[in-house]
Amino acid sequence: MMRKTLLIGCLVIAGLFLWGPMGFAVEKFMQGPEVANVDWTSHKGETLTIGLNKHPFTESLRPLLPEFEALTGIRVAYIILPEQEYFEKLLIDLSSGAGVFDVYMTSPMFEWRYQYAGWIEDLWPYFNNSELTDKEWYNRDDFIATVMNANNWDGTIGGGMGKGQWNAIPVMVEYYVQAYREDLRKKWGLTVPKDYPEWYDVVVKANEAGGPDFFGIVERGIRSWSTVHSGYFTGFNSWGQKDLTKDLHAAINTKPAKEFTEIWVKALQDAGPPGWPTYTWYDAKQSFAAGRFYMYNDCDFFAASYEDPEKSKIAGKVGYALPPAGPDGRIVSNMWTWSLAMSSLSRHKEAAWLFLEWATSRKTMIDSTVKYNNFNPTRRSIWNDPAVVEKIHPWGAYPGEYKKNVDLLYDKYGDIRWTPNPDVTTVGDIWCDALHESYARQKSVSKALDDSAKRINRVMRKWRMSLGIKD
Repeated sequence: MMRKTLLIGCLVIAGLFLWGPMGFAVEKFMQGPEVANVDWTSHKGETLTIGLNKHPFTESLRPLLPEFEALTGIRVAYIILPEQEYFEKLLIDLSSGAGVFDVYMTSPMFEWRYQYAGWIEDLWPYFNNSELTDKEWYNRDDFIATVMNANNWDGTIGGGMGKGQWNAIPVMVEYYVQAYREDLRKKWGLTVPKDYPEWYDVVVKANEAGGPDFFGIVERGIRSWSTVHSGYFTGFNSWGQKDLTKDLHAAINTKPAKEFTEIWVKALQDAGPPGWPTYTWYDAKQSFAAGRFYMYNDCDFFAASYEDPEKSKIAGKVGYALPPAGPDGRIVSNMWTWSLAMSSLSRHKEAAWLFLEWATSRKTMIDSTVKYNNFNPTRRSIWNDPAVVEKIHPWGAYPGEYKKNVDLLYDKYGDIRWTPNPDVTTVGDIWCDALHESYARQKSVSKALDDSAKRINRVMRKWRMSLGIKD
């Protein structure tokens, strides 16, 4: 085992140096902030307020904050709130002009709205200021391109991602996998589903085999865009479907969209727990880790909790598979990335940039990952670091399964699938209503999606008009 670990470490280090631009530059960016050509004390005495969502990334950052305060003399205050309350309080702060938060956690789906309203600072001028940034030490190219590009937008409604304003720096990324009980799969003779009809059959069989207090599947269920975002939207896109057409009309009620949604809702009805509409992502994660479910199609990084024996009853018993394929064999995953942004209302913008530069540097991020479980990291050098590779190697049905599949999601299958526009979360909220109405049998899937599509079209009308698109 030790020889194997050593071999992995040597291969990874060799790959890292081949991948890096130049040996010296790699050596510099892998060191701490003290080697950077930056006057870290230039804003000593100022205080920053950081807005943070209750999340594993937040827990990985908190223990490191004293290092930033000692380095810069800048005091850091922070506010941590549960996700829904966090976004509500952040919206109030930004829309009212209060400017409480200098730096805040966000994600591209929210950045599109904040950018359009002028609430988020463009980071390019700070990055290009040689007095504030040592580009060689920081090494922006180390970030995984897809994830970094998702935080850039040129303001084009319906496109423009990866261009224009740099809104935020990604600190973790999640894709969506099939996490299932490998021990029970072997015991019950089940397959790892390759497509969604097979997936339905498997979770129903697991539901029947598990007895009255065990269920075949759990998914997010609260009335929110976030319920649409993960497993459901991943499968929806695997069927070649989009949220909006190119002319910004709802596309959630096409014939294939209805076919996929029928399978999804029927699986929840036939193999899911009572009260599905009350489940948050956190509730589902904790319940899966407690051993109550066979499968959970959601965040890959939940593995860090599932594989922790102090937090999980199923450590060492979980398999991680790519999402099932669509009818034509297409595999895709939607993506979410938490990022750190600077408020355009901040009165301490240069100090805020120093914080962002430090918090997203390689040294800080490797510590947050190795010591405090910030998965999945957004810098490729960290994802391939020997300490990280060794830590995640046991995760899965066989050694290396977790990393193999996440590598594929990073490089091939994962990306943001939503159409960029400031009302994307409103579109998701309305769409979720159709899932709830179908699940509760208040409407057929077809009728529920048709009704939500009409409401989405009314929301998107102003954007179509702004682009001269006729209804």
